[in-house]
Amino acid sequence: MGNSWKHFKTVCKHKWEVGKMCFRCGLYKQGITHDLSKFSKAEFKTSVKYYQGTSSPIDAEKKDKGYSFTWLHHRGRNPHHWEYWIDNLGTRENKAGEMQYRYVFEMICDWIGAGKVYLGDKWTIKSPLEYYNANKDKMILHPNTQKLVEKYLQDIADYGLRTLVTRARYHKKIKELD
Repeated sequence: MGNSWKHFKTVCKHKWEVGKMCFRCGLYKQGITHDLSKFSKAEFKTSVKYYQGTSSPIDAEKKDKGYSFTWLHHRGRNPHHWEYWIDNLGTRENKAGEMQYRYVFEMICDWIGAGKVYLGDKWTIKSPLEYYNANKDKMILHPNTQKLVEKYLQDIADYGLRTLVTRARYHKKIKELD
């Protein structure tokens, strides 16, 4: 039961951090519904088994099995993950669809929330950009999505979180996030 409670608290802390950022950006529905699939039986049970407290249980499951069913379940239900937008069925190619603005913003809010949970006091406004730079070679993003992500993350690193909030509220105002 110890890992169940610890994992539950970690997920709730992450949801709280992401939710706060989403609310600041005007993404109220996404702030509430973010990562609800983590509470499903398919994801929660395995995540408890692989709980570490310092990084995602998905990484440990992948290391153990070579893949993660939990991740396949999660990414297939959450369009704020870039992997959701990959289409390779029957082509043996990984082509990325262009992410909608709302999900680009939620993805960045997700990286902010995860960073705050896992890095704790070491988190800075440069952390999301550092995370992206460390992982971008593994990411398959549509060129338009990639440009947005890189611009927003650089702005956050240079000017703070308020720049993301301002951009998201601007897009919401012109109805691109509805």
